[in-house]
Amino acid sequence: MIGAAGEPIARPRLLLTGDASARPDGLERALTRAGFHVEETTPGPHEPPPDAVLATLPAADAERLRHLLADAAAEPPCIVVFAAEDRDGPAAALALGAADALAAPVHLPELCARLTARIRERQAPSRTPYEARVRDSLRGLVEEARSLLQPDEVALALVRRLGRALELEHCSLVMTRPGNDEGRVIAEFTDVPAEHTRLDLARYPEIGEVVRTRRTLSMPDTGGAAAAGSTLVILPVVVQEEVPAVLLMRGQESASALSAAQLGLAGSLAEAAARALDGGRGADGGPGRPLTSPTLDRRLQEELERARRYSLSFSLVLLDLDAEEDDDPADPEAWSRRRQEVGASLRRELRLPDFVSGYGAGEFAIVLPETGADGARRSVLRLRERLPGVSAGIAAYPHPAVTAPDDMFALVEAALRRGQSQSRERIGVAE
Repeated sequence: MIGAAGEPIARPRLLLTGDASARPDGLERALTRAGFHVEETTPGPHEPPPDAVLATLPAADAERLRHLLADAAAEPPCIVVFAAEDRDGPAAALALGAADALAAPVHLPELCARLTARIRERQAPSRTPYEARVRDSLRGLVEEARSLLQPDEVALALVRRLGRALELEHCSLVMTRPGNDEGRVIAEFTDVPAEHTRLDLARYPEIGEVVRTRRTLSMPDTGGAAAAGSTLVILPVVVQEEVPAVLLMRGQESASALSAAQLGLAGSLAEAAARALDGGRGADGGPGRPLTSPTLDRRLQEELERARRYSLSFSLVLLDLDAEEDDDPADPEAWSRRRQEVGASLRRELRLPDFVSGYGAGEFAIVLPETGADGARRSVLRLRERLPGVSAGIAAYPHPAVTAPDDMFALVEAALRRGQSQSRERIGVAE
């Protein structure tokens, strides 16, 4: 799913509850195709809440509705769908606190549009998604983006997102450590392109104080006429008991002060950006398997569970970037740029529900929901029109040898080796 500025955003998480027998035919498929991540297990106390709840009921039972909507005034919004043609049912649900309600016959595209609207309306007052979900999605974004982008680009994208989310006039991430004389700045000035600069910390003792004390500092901004009447917030970014960076934020003159929740969001995002710039730590892919993104592992586990629950198919594709004639193995920057270009091309060509992630040193893994082996092969052939020369391996579920995500990885790696050994199509399919 792509935001207004062209950056990828997390799929909205939707909790399905109520009676499964009352769900309209094709509901789960329509929700997935509309870009929702569908779940049926209520999050635990330490997990982020879903963006919305969709409850399906056979009819408008007053007692059942009261129990279901007891906490409907709190986030997330609850939308109720009745399987029976009941003109009074939606009114009863709305009166008890439902964010929206529909009765049969249900037009699924309309339902998806209503869900999106209710989520947007609930998020609008705070100008940002729920803090807990944002933290989780930012971690996923950094894990995925780290394999496709340079660390500077990851941090810059995150800082820009924060500037837009909080409607800041200025936002800078300053990389520094105690005792350093200089800081490295990544800045966001509304629509002005960001630049990397060096900051003489001797001229800004407030930054040194924040690094030493690990306390947020708010002060009148004296940066010139454009800053008159505004407040500058300097927020420490704590990573593994150190302060490798501070976040400088200046709101618009007419805007109210940043709330505690907004500062918490800013701290989470800045920590993610600082980790990306500071090198981060890769995820162990397990014995005999290349390093993979935790986001890829989690997504594959989710698709496997969903396919089992609803008797669906899905495919895992592994693409290998064959070396080009002008590739220089001694030039890691050129190779990294090529990976970025390939990753961007894959995202443009794939469907909204599809997922792509870096895999190992020169490969990409793609998860294709509700796609069998034949559909995955067609997708690879279409991608190869844009990326000539790639080899591919395909593993499709259901498969008798698959009981866990690692089984899918083993199958797709073997399929890729078969594809690489071919002289023509260079696409291997797990048998």
